[in-house]
Amino acid sequence: MKPDEVDFTARVELEPKLDGLSSISNEKENKPTLCYGIVLWFDTGFTSRFCKEMPVVLSTSPYTPRTHWSQTILTFREPIAIALGNFSAEKSSTIGTVSCPASKIQLRISIARATQHRSIDISLEAAGVLPDGRKHSWPVQIFNLS
Repeated sequence: MKPDEVDFTARVELEPKLDGLSSISNEKENKPTLCYGIVLWFDTGFTSRFCKEMPVVLSTSPYTPRTHWSQTILTFREPIAIALGNFSAEKSSTIGTVSCPASKIQLRISIARATQHRSIDISLEAAGVLPDGRKHSWPVQIFNLS
């Protein structure tokens, strides 16, 4: 990795899943869920180009064996309600609340080298989106990881 590749921006959309259910058949299955934040981790491939004897992937994913690096949790200032389907909410309702859950959460994550050695700054932008396209954005959050 080159030093100028450390700084980057990524966009992600989070959408609820049915967890094996084939359809939304009753209100209980369509209940809003609160999303409190996101988890970041990395995967690094030590390929045969660099490790001829034994190529390996170093992962800090929560789905792989633990390492001393672990994951990073970025919490939202307030939880964002998300649910499948359409909720009949008034136009004045705040998107991302239990009474007007978002159908998806759009995230923009920017990572940049900080002035302190071996530190990074992360900015997190979050917006709740309804099926009709209406959106509610929260203030940008800044995190420093040292």
